[in-house]
Amino acid sequence: MALKIEDRTLEDKILLAITASATLILFPFLMISLLADDRAHILVDLVAVGGIFTIFLGVWFTSRIKLFRGLFAVVAQVTILLGIYFKGAGLIYWIFPIIIASFYLLPTITASLFNFLLVTVACLLTYQQFDSFTLPRIIGAFIVTNIFSLTFSVFMQNKNRQLSAKDKINQLHNNILELIVKSNKLSKVLPAITQAIENEIPHAVCSILLLDKEGKKLTLGAAPRLPDFFNEAIDGLANAPGVGSCGEAAFTGKRVVVSDIATHPNWKAWADIAQKAGLAACWSEPIIGNQGNVLGTFSIYFREISTPTADEFKLIEQFVNLARIAIERQKADKIIWQQAHYDSLTNLPNRNLLHEHLSSAIANAQRDKKQLAIAMLDLDNFKNVNDTLGHEAGDTVLRECSKRITKCIRNNDIAARLGGDEFIVVFIGTSAPKDIESAGKKLSSALAEAYNIQGKDVYCTASIGIALFPTDAQSIEALFRNADQAMYRAKTQGRNKVHYYNADK
Repeated sequence: MALKIEDRTLEDKILLAITASATLILFPFLMISLLADDRAHILVDLVAVGGIFTIFLGVWFTSRIKLFRGLFAVVAQVTILLGIYFKGAGLIYWIFPIIIASFYLLPTITASLFNFLLVTVACLLTYQQFDSFTLPRIIGAFIVTNIFSLTFSVFMQNKNRQLSAKDKINQLHNNILELIVKSNKLSKVLPAITQAIENEIPHAVCSILLLDKEGKKLTLGAAPRLPDFFNEAIDGLANAPGVGSCGEAAFTGKRVVVSDIATHPNWKAWADIAQKAGLAACWSEPIIGNQGNVLGTFSIYFREISTPTADEFKLIEQFVNLARIAIERQKADKIIWQQAHYDSLTNLPNRNLLHEHLSSAIANAQRDKKQLAIAMLDLDNFKNVNDTLGHEAGDTVLRECSKRITKCIRNNDIAARLGGDEFIVVFIGTSAPKDIESAGKKLSSALAEAYNIQGKDVYCTASIGIALFPTDAQSIEALFRNADQAMYRAKTQGRNKVHYYNADK
């Protein structure tokens, strides 16, 4: 079944166009030869038209483009030789375009051999028909045409290889960028980058190390083809001069090339491990962020003593840039997520994250048929702190309050700031009333202790309202509403108290 023209390759379309055009152009000559009953012309035109049309059909109905390109070159050469044999030297000039076309239709070496045979046979058939002045010049023209065609063919093949390699690298770039855009984790993006480099430089093995938050150590980001024992040795590498290639590259922010690991002083402590891993040379490239800060290092190891080429440096720089984009994108995503889910002042979960955690906690409580308690806290007389000591003092109280709340609850409990001086605590898995009461009193006592503000003791107690799931309410909104009502009751009863929700009060 023939492919649609839009689904065909450019080579298919070119060969179809050439064979179709040649068939249409040569067919009238075949008709003229038949009408003239010129057997020599009929034979030549029949070979040409029949052969070329057969090639057109072959390309149209199959995908064996290389086979039919070769057949087209053979048909063209056989046809011109038959024409010269039957009709004389007048057709010898058609050899020039056939020489040029052969380098497009055939592999370079094959085209050179076929052209040599074509020129040799043509000259043998016609040498008696040219004088001593014309024949050498025709042969010289054939040789020059063949040399220029060969040179141009080699040039275009090299150009095509370069374009193909560039297209391949661009495709790898696009694939990695797509992973980054889709916010894939570094654990997926970084191995894709190392694999891309290893595909382009087959004799190389890559690793990516990431600088920790403190900027003191390099942790393993990706090194899928390095042995585990080697990765364990370099994981946690100090960010310091003289510490391997990576430590120095991260510390100085400059490229470090080690052509022989065994003799380099930076590798003294790891030379044996490198030898065991079969690594002889290394080069480390710092990954520099947009702000000029070092994010990590990109390292390439070689099995033999060597120095990277200029092309390899250029290639690595491109992929180091992709690693930078991936690392900075993940950091930006973390910052955005942090800002969207945590209170910037106290670093406690905000209302959005609280809803997520509480939804999960309620679902688990329903499944396990357990109880949980919601405690809503509001600081008493907090406005007085702001009014008398200023908002900075108020912020200090809120930060200290959040620390005290965190210390009072268990690891699986949830604390959040709703805004202003309102906090929520979710006690998960509580069942006995005495446990809830004990937790409430512990919170109340901790928050009633003095806050040292500007060298003065400031007291800012809390009113706490508690609602239980599923006894008092079964939805988040209802639990909040009932806990808020209980807290209001605690305030009306004199503040600095813990009050439980009661539908009747």
